[in-house]
Order: sequence, then structure tokens, then C-alpha cells
Amino acid sequence: MPNFSDVEFEKRYKHFLQVQNEWLTLITDNKIFSDKNAMGEECRPIGFITDKTLFLRAEHLLSEWQKFADLAEEKRKERSIAITTNLYLPVPTMVVNPKHVTVNRFRATATSNHTREDIIKRYEKQIGKLKKVPFAAGAIMSLEDEMKVFEEAAPGKMYRARTSNYSDIQVTARYTDDKKEEGDSFRYGAHGLLIFGETLNKDRDIKLNVSRGGTYTSSYDVISPVPCSILPNAKLYTLEDVEYSKTLAAQRAAVAYTVQTRRSQFELRSKTKVAKAKNSEEARALKAEIAASRDLLARLEAYDWALLDKKVAAGDTEQLTMPEIRKRYGGEEPRAGKNMRNMYDLLRELENNQSKE
Repeated sequence: MPNFSDVEFEKRYKHFLQVQNEWLTLITDNKIFSDKNAMGEECRPIGFITDKTLFLRAEHLLSEWQKFADLAEEKRKERSIAITTNLYLPVPTMVVNPKHVTVNRFRATATSNHTREDIIKRYEKQIGKLKKVPFAAGAIMSLEDEMKVFEEAAPGKMYRARTSNYSDIQVTARYTDDKKEEGDSFRYGAHGLLIFGETLNKDRDIKLNVSRGGTYTSSYDVISPVPCSILPNAKLYTLEDVEYSKTLAAQRAAVAYTVQTRRSQFELRSKTKVAKAKNSEEARALKAEIAASRDLLARLEAYDWALLDKKVAAGDTEQLTMPEIRKRYGGEEPRAGKNMRNMYDLLRELENNQSKE
């Protein structure tokens, strides 16, 4: 129990703990979802009720919670309390009589920039602490070796710390049946969310998009972090590498757009050709021709991606179109051989058709 000088506040604090416990019990007993933190512990629960009596009790609990939060914040301004704000903030949320609720869970990231000097100070502080601990010579040596990288960097060099091993949740509530209505979107805190609707159907009206499946790619995936033990929950990158990763991501996106557009145009024109065939024999012949061209197209796509890899390996950060990449890194066409010339012929046909359209 914190050591309060204000007896009345201590009394209010004890009452708040009872309110908090009853609220969390109400949420847990009617839980339809809860997230998990980095430690695998349940957090941010969502409860759903249709009972009016429970709703009125929940309203009372939130009112009491808000009163204590307001009082605690006033006391904090006076620097007269010793409890963390995480205990009572943010105040829990309640959604009342919506028509539809959507809960979206997504991977989240947080970034912060640090100077070389700030990081070195952190190393020095940690090393200073370890020097007071017996048998810490090995740990100190490792930190000193890491710190040398930053000591050798230019003064003022900037780094970015990126934390991505957590999720965020956004809730959208609509109060009409109009699907065009965007609704009210918000995030809720660690103390949970309660949804109340006397006529709300959980399976029909509440949509939980909270699957943890799927993969996620980032522009950071193409650069290597700088070893930094003093920021154990984050990966550290130089700002130069971060900017390079953005440039590379933009170039890859441009190549992907070219490849996908070309493939789409090819399939559309192939379908049109077959549809215009005079008879079944001509349709079969066209399909065989299209199959051969499709194989060439797949080789051309692989070739274009290989050229991009050559561009990246060369450290070329200039933003180029696919024809420019092909011209700079593709070599002379006559040396490419028959298959490659056929691929170039197919490419010209597709590009000429595109320009006509």
C-alpha cells in the first residue's frame, strides 16, 4: 500500500480498488475477446452484455472510476501521491446500443530516434551499474565491445529504434444499419471495453477480425539492425539504412506494378483472342500459342526481378522505370540468345499493345 499523507485519499483509493475489481470481473464473466501481451498474458478484454441491470451497474462503476481518476490527477499535480497512472488510466470504455461493432486487431510498431551520444550514455550507465555487481566482467566486456561501434561513429549520427512485437486494436461502432456509414472508430486501453446492446446479436452484429495468422513484410526486412543490448525490446538501425530501405521498397513496388500490369494485360488479350476464334481448331491452336507465350512471360518476369537484384547489389539508389533498369543492367540484346530474343519480342508486343490502348 502506498504511503499516503492524505487519509481521505487513501480511503478513496481503497474504494477504487473495489470498483476496479468488480469492473474486471464483469468484463471477464462476459468476455468475447482478449488480446495477449508480449509475455503471453491476457490483456485488453472485451465484454458483451444485453442485460439492462448489468448495464446500469457498469455505468455506475465507470462513473466511480472516472471520479477517482480525476481526483488522482489533481493529486498528481500536487505531487502528493505515489501510484502509477497505469493503475487508473485510461478509464475503461463502454459502447452503448450500437447496431454493429467491428474489432480489428493488427500488428503495430513504435519507433524512436536516438543520437550516437544518447546511446553511448546509456551504455556507460549500464556498465557503471554492472561494475557494482560481482562476476559481471563478461557482461561488461560485451557491452564495451558493442559501445565501440557507436564511439567510432560520427558525432551526432542518428539511429532509429523500432519495436514491433506487439499488436494494436481498433474498434468501429456503427449506430445505424447504413453500411455506407463509417461509424466511430477508436482504440481502448488495458482496462477493457464493454459492449451493451439489448437487441444486439453477438454472432451477427459483432465482427472480430482478430486472427493472428498471415505474414507481414516491411521495408526494414532488407536491412540489418545494429547490435544494441541496451535496447533489448527494440531493433536499432542507422537512419541512412532506413532511408535506403524506403528507396528500395519504392523501387520494388515499381517493378511489381510493371510485372503485375503486364501479366494482367497478357491474360486479358489472351482471353479476347480465344473468344474471337472462328472454330474449335483455331481456339486450340491459339491456346497452345498462348501457353508458350505464358511460359516466356514467366521467364521475363524472373529476368526482370533478377535485374532488380543486380541493381540493388550495385548500390544503385536511383529510382528507375523497368525499361531503364533493363537498359542499364540487362546487357546487349543480341548476346542474349534465341530464348531471350523471343522474350524481348513478347515484351515489345505487350508494350506496343499497351501504348495503343
